[in-house]
Amino acid sequence: MDPLGSVIVETGRCIFSFFFTSIATVIKLQHNTGRLRKEFEKLEDRKNGIEEDVRLAETEGKCATEQVKGWIRKVEEIEQEVQPMLEKADRLAVQGCGPCCNILPRYRLCRRMAKKQLEVQQLISSCCFDNVVTDKKSPVRAVEKQQGPSLAGQREAEEMIEKLMELLKGDENKRIAVWGMGGVGKTTLVRNLNNELESSSLMESIDIVIWITVSKDLDLKKVQSQIAKRLNLELDPNEVIEERAKMLLKRLMMKKFLLILDDVWEHIDLDIVGVPQTDDQANRKILLTTRSLDVCRAMMTDEEIKLDVLKQEAAWNLFAQNAGDVVEVPSINPLARAVAKECGGLPLALKTVGKSMRNKRRIELWKHALHHLQHSDPHVKHIEDEVYRRLKLSYDSLPSKILQSCFLFCSLYPENYSIRTDELIQCWIADRLINEHQPLEDCFNDGIALIETLKDSCLLEQGDCAGTVKLHDVVRDVAIWISTKQGSEKPCASILFTNITKPLKQFSGFSELTVILLVGNPINKIHDNLFAGLRKLRVLNLSQSHIVTLPPSLSQLQELRALLLRDCCYLEKLPSLGALRKLLVMDLSGTRLRELPNGTSKLKKLQELHLSRTHHLETIEAGTISGLQSLELLDMSFSAYKWDTRCNVDYGKASFNEILTLDRLSIVKLRLDKVDSVTLDSAWLMKLREFNIQISPGSCDSNHLATQHDEKRAILRGVDLMGIKGLNGLLDTASALDLVICGGISALSELSISHRLSSLESVKSLSISKCDCITSLISGDNISGTILPNLEHLSLNRLENLGAILGGMVPRKGCLKWLKTIEVVDCKKLRALISFALLQQVKNLEQIKVKNCSKMKYIIGGEVSAEMIPKLRVIELSDLPMLKTICSRLPAWPALEMIEVRNCPMLTKLPFATSNGVAATLKEIRGELQWWNRLIYSNDEIKSSLQQRFQPLKPLR
Repeated sequence: MDPLGSVIVETGRCIFSFFFTSIATVIKLQHNTGRLRKEFEKLEDRKNGIEEDVRLAETEGKCATEQVKGWIRKVEEIEQEVQPMLEKADRLAVQGCGPCCNILPRYRLCRRMAKKQLEVQQLISSCCFDNVVTDKKSPVRAVEKQQGPSLAGQREAEEMIEKLMELLKGDENKRIAVWGMGGVGKTTLVRNLNNELESSSLMESIDIVIWITVSKDLDLKKVQSQIAKRLNLELDPNEVIEERAKMLLKRLMMKKFLLILDDVWEHIDLDIVGVPQTDDQANRKILLTTRSLDVCRAMMTDEEIKLDVLKQEAAWNLFAQNAGDVVEVPSINPLARAVAKECGGLPLALKTVGKSMRNKRRIELWKHALHHLQHSDPHVKHIEDEVYRRLKLSYDSLPSKILQSCFLFCSLYPENYSIRTDELIQCWIADRLINEHQPLEDCFNDGIALIETLKDSCLLEQGDCAGTVKLHDVVRDVAIWISTKQGSEKPCASILFTNITKPLKQFSGFSELTVILLVGNPINKIHDNLFAGLRKLRVLNLSQSHIVTLPPSLSQLQELRALLLRDCCYLEKLPSLGALRKLLVMDLSGTRLRELPNGTSKLKKLQELHLSRTHHLETIEAGTISGLQSLELLDMSFSAYKWDTRCNVDYGKASFNEILTLDRLSIVKLRLDKVDSVTLDSAWLMKLREFNIQISPGSCDSNHLATQHDEKRAILRGVDLMGIKGLNGLLDTASALDLVICGGISALSELSISHRLSSLESVKSLSISKCDCITSLISGDNISGTILPNLEHLSLNRLENLGAILGGMVPRKGCLKWLKTIEVVDCKKLRALISFALLQQVKNLEQIKVKNCSKMKYIIGGEVSAEMIPKLRVIELSDLPMLKTICSRLPAWPALEMIEVRNCPMLTKLPFATSNGVAATLKEIRGELQWWNRLIYSNDEIKSSLQQRFQPLKPLR
């Protein structure tokens, strides 16, 4: 072959070889790409599966083994290499194998893919692990012990823990709160509960107890972290709270838990935290401690347990435990007990003060400590730091400056003093803590709201009697301490004196004074110029002092809003009051005044005038009452002043008609000798929000029931109910009716006939006492329609001739149908409380109380069924010597909660037909042990069922 031909043949062979090789390389690249992609997908599937296992394990507090972690790292490294290869192969595949394609990169890529395929296969084959995960930390304990003092041996605390245990066992209580003032021992109590849970049967239904300390500055991420740590769960601190919540929720949904939230100051949104909130979480419970009842409400707790201060014996034991044996030294013991008493039963104070006095044997030191405690002075820094500052947190957390000022105002009253709530509200109004430019009812409602908020914050507590509040001794000390600290920042605004016996001469240097409280001081004389210079005084309270008169300088108090002289039993005269144009409240109750002061009619802004129990008041000048056109409350209950219209007009005295001219009047309390000379018009009485009107000829006796808020009470005392005229308006509008020593009728139903009343339908509360003429409450012989259709509360006391509540044929519908409570005392002739006829009427009856009825043989007559008494909750019986039965035995009691029996020797059977008939609602049976042991039962099952509910009564002294 010629040279040219050879060149052409060789060139053709090369071209053919190039195209053949290119095609083979492309085919092989595609093959290797497919195999690598397939093996790589297998590897990815294995990796994803293992990572999912690890994620699930992490929710249980576990983590991947080191072997697995190393394998995952290798996979992640090879992912960084394989992914670009596959992407490059895909691009080359799109280019195809044309004459311009570069075979060398394809060849190199093909070889690299083959190598990576082997590496991928090796990783796949090496992923068979014995263990994918391992425990991250030590296993989670069901209960973590909490450090703190033990309450073992402290009976009251042990009973409280037992009560909490029982509440936690019940399915109905998902959220429980322990609340009380700071330092009362809430955390200590719940710590002891936590520690006792480990050995409790309660843990059979709970996987884990989680203790979280919340504290005042709420940090939801911190709460989440504490929960996660308890669960051995790692949360990313940089992750948003919502994502962290998802992880917590996922873990907690797998658990039965008790979450203890200690020291909660505000509402915690548990949904945001990640705590399950489903309705069916019987085994997921929350127990919280807080100082505020408002927090309990916000957290929607099912049960709130208030922890009170320690009683005297327990308080002394705690103090002695911290102070040491020195308290038993005879010369120190009385002082030590006095010091302990100053702590007011507050565990925090008892421990702090006790430790500060531990083993101090010098009497002088104990006297020093007692003196400072009695004068609200923290004599050692420990008390200020550990007690006062901690209690001040409650003050700091109050939602407004107004509330803080209201709290500090209460500290002006003496230690352990029960403050009348109405007086406190009057002072707050006068001191501009409540808006005075609104109706009196709105002011009162604002005041009650402020008081309740302070009570819910454990800064105020219930006083010694109804309608009063007081400060705990230590809380009062803290309030005085706060006021003292603030004293350098603002002028002195109030002053408090105690046990002043010498005449008061002046308040020099107190020109900024706004409040003077001299309550209960035996002071009997005040200097003529005492009030000169007190231009800013707004509240003057001299109640219960021994003053006989006040000086003329009183007229200089032109900013005065409240003049309170209640129960100044020697006060006979006051100077002219005409200059006190801003006066809102004047209380002269219980004084010896014979006439109202001159200038009273000029008090155009006066809203409240209190003249109750002014037994010597004879003169009110004509025009005085009608001049008080801003008056909203007039209280002249049990005053000696006579309102006879004709006589008063003749002698230039104020008549009853002046009261009728007061358009803003909403509350009236007064006594009338008779009603034939005054106008008790229904329309006027209906306009009043509240009234207490007593008709009692010639009597100022104050022994009667107090009027409840918004109640309209009529009291007829010593009245001939048949002969008296002018009662129609009063009886038509009264919601409460008291009849005391009245005559003229044998049954109350006769009133509706003699006074042409329809049914006494407004009356909701009825009390009849010492009316010997009454033989029955309602007599069917003289009524045709309903009577007392809205009566809810009935009290019958010392009715010597009462033989029955219902007599004769009574209309079956309407009478007494809303009756809830019935109380009968000292009705000697009454043999049965509720006849079968009466039983048909009283299906809303809730309480029965019977005492000292010597001939009473049974409580409810006839054959009784559960449908007749569906709401009866309480039966209290005492001093019934002839009582043989409560009622016929019932198969079931729908609502019965409590039975109490005292001194009923002939009552030997209780009204339960079967053990199943013992009401599921029955909580307790109280009675004397001797009586209980004499009871006869139908069978042992009933006895056993009742025995569990029996509580022995202590003998009366």
